[in-house]
Amino acid sequence: MKTSILVILMLVSSLGFAQSKRSLSGHLKYKDGTTPKDITVSLIRFGDSVLIQRLGVVEDGQYLFQDVKPDTYLIMFTSLGTQKITHGPVSVENESLVLDTIFLNRNIEQLEEVSIISTQPLIQRSIDKTTINVEHTSLAVGNTALDILNRAPGITLLNDGTIQLSGKQGVTVMVNGKLTYLSSSQLAALLRNTNSSQIKSIEIMTHPPVKYDASGSAGLVNIILKKNKELGTNGTVTADGALGKDIKSNTGISINQRTKKINIYGNYNYADNKRYGILNLDRAVNMLGNLSNIGQQSNSTTTNHNHTYKAGLDYDINENSTIGLTLAGYTNDQGEVINNKSLVSNGLAHPSEIIALNTGKNKYSNTSYNLNYKSVLDTLGQQIDIDLAFLDYNNGEQVLYENNFYDDNGNFGMKAPIFRNISPTDLEIKAVAINYTLPISKTSTLGVGVKSSIVKTDNNFLVENKEGDSWVKDLVQSNRFLYEELINAAYLNFKKDLASFNVQLGVRAEHTSTKGNSITMSDMVKRKYLDLFPVLSFSKRINKDNTASLTANRRIDRPSYGSLNPFIYYLDLYTYKRGNQNLKPQYTNSLSFSYLLKQKYGLEVVYSNTKDVITDIIKPDIDRGALFTTPDNLARQNTVSLSLSIPLSIGHFWNMYNDLSAYHVNFYSNDILGTTYKSNQNAMTFKSYSTFTVSQNFHFDISYFYQSRQLYGTSYLKSFSFVDVGTSYKFFNNRLNAKVSVKDILNKKTQIIYSNLPGVNYTMYDKPETRLLALSLSCSFGGKEVKQARRRSTGIEEEKGRIGGIR
Repeated sequence: MKTSILVILMLVSSLGFAQSKRSLSGHLKYKDGTTPKDITVSLIRFGDSVLIQRLGVVEDGQYLFQDVKPDTYLIMFTSLGTQKITHGPVSVENESLVLDTIFLNRNIEQLEEVSIISTQPLIQRSIDKTTINVEHTSLAVGNTALDILNRAPGITLLNDGTIQLSGKQGVTVMVNGKLTYLSSSQLAALLRNTNSSQIKSIEIMTHPPVKYDASGSAGLVNIILKKNKELGTNGTVTADGALGKDIKSNTGISINQRTKKINIYGNYNYADNKRYGILNLDRAVNMLGNLSNIGQQSNSTTTNHNHTYKAGLDYDINENSTIGLTLAGYTNDQGEVINNKSLVSNGLAHPSEIIALNTGKNKYSNTSYNLNYKSVLDTLGQQIDIDLAFLDYNNGEQVLYENNFYDDNGNFGMKAPIFRNISPTDLEIKAVAINYTLPISKTSTLGVGVKSSIVKTDNNFLVENKEGDSWVKDLVQSNRFLYEELINAAYLNFKKDLASFNVQLGVRAEHTSTKGNSITMSDMVKRKYLDLFPVLSFSKRINKDNTASLTANRRIDRPSYGSLNPFIYYLDLYTYKRGNQNLKPQYTNSLSFSYLLKQKYGLEVVYSNTKDVITDIIKPDIDRGALFTTPDNLARQNTVSLSLSIPLSIGHFWNMYNDLSAYHVNFYSNDILGTTYKSNQNAMTFKSYSTFTVSQNFHFDISYFYQSRQLYGTSYLKSFSFVDVGTSYKFFNNRLNAKVSVKDILNKKTQIIYSNLPGVNYTMYDKPETRLLALSLSCSFGGKEVKQARRRSTGIEEEKGRIGGIR
């Protein structure tokens, strides 16, 4: 078998030497006939803005790019101290291409005279990913990372912070190639407080290559933050304010100091916001003849004080080697007050009423350290990357529950026991990763890599009851849960670029060893398993306007660390969460067909089959007369989805991007609440984003989102929609940007969830504070442009995304 694979690889790679060499060349002239000097010319791939080659013009104004692969490119001309001028797009086919002479204005070095001939579209579809180009668009001011994700193709954000892609959970979120190490709600808080002025672009990859960890069955979302490119000292200051029921603020600064060999950079953001929410839950549970009816109304006030910081240093050892060190962190002080009113019948003729006041405080911190080395070993592109990463995560949460009972006449009945949850969590992740790229020929590349990560968590879940003036530990409900995980991985990836046909074959092997120890229950669960995750991708360039591709892959989603803790976390007397120590990972096999028309209109059809799909299931607790949420494995989920992206330009003033995702989802389990569960749903999402250019400095934008009824495991989500509007203006040679916007202007963003389980009827009405009037100011200062600081990923991406869970 190994010999056969080797022979196939040798045959495929040998084709590369038969390909003819293509070049792209041209001349530059000033309009007065003289030859420009000190001009840098860059060749950039149009589909994903990747820099392919960079060179300077020769004395006669000629530039020449050699060994150019068939594709569509932009050509960027930069003079020292000026803004960039972009020409294109230009398509290279099977032969060398000589462009017509490009004439420049003599006053190119006057910044206000520079005009950009071609700019990137807001949303670009390429064969392997979708890119939202935030920088230099109206999205870059007055929005948050969460707002922009709401506009991303195929993305749906639930109120609890869960991210869906084409109706599927299992989305891995990275920032600059590094996972955030936060639960879904904590991640939502971080994205809500990340200003769009810091964002360069957002990448959505439904079928990532094997270089990435195999986690994330629905795909990867990578938020790329801007890096300063200027020489000397430069940066950006931002100040945002929003008005809802209270004033919310978000301020930040980023600064960069660059010399010829050293780049020192850092940023800091502080956000202070208070948010209100309404959560109503009506339930009727009839199990084994026991009827329980509870009508619950809750009003919550959540206050967050967020600090986000990052500092780093890159040192160029020589022209080909760079070493970097990064420190990044995120802290949050959160306070929450929930006023809860419940009407409980439990089959009684006279219902009772419970007035509850639940107060909580939570402080969590996340600090990561990264040491990275990159070296280009030769002119052919041979490269090695070495990455060392360490993360320290701490979460301390305390919630106090105080309940009073009243009869149906409103008379005080009794005071329920006062109790509290205290759930500190300590987590450490250590990882090392080595990636090596070997060009086999001009058109063939082989990539290999290894990674090893160690995870240790300590979750000391404590329940205390108040007796008099003292707090007494509840020995039955308290638990300490320890978890250890070791993952060793290796991958091999082969990529071949022919004249009009590209192929990529890769496989990733991951060996996982886990140990979960519930100390209070004296119960230990150990697992060891080895998995292979292949990726096979074919891409055919039909002509300069049409490209088709076919991709098949296999991916995994391991349980979040907190969801494995089997003990109870209360939301109120009649609602709680419970972990599942026996939770298994889920595996997804998928097949995708993509088509690009004119390199901008996109079509994608995907079929996926997920085994042991992880989903939260709401179940009844007959003894308590309560409902609880627990993660469990359903037998399988089948999904067929179709996505269309249609960008439109209407005149010179109106640019519109439309995205439609339609899908059919089917869930099956052979045993939920003692019966077989089958359910399916046809659903769709539609997004439209428009920008109106009133003048060069004045823009108006409007976005619309609609989602039909969705099926998530054993629950339905009712259809909903919302509209955002905004206007922005640039001052002082584009140094100062101002934007005024109204989010959810019709106040329609409400999520209603109801049961699809027999015998368990519930309806949950979730209405957070979404209609906000926002004002944003962004001021930049800086010097001259030089090469950009490296963007790199650490070796602990996959582990970060699993810190969340129950607690």
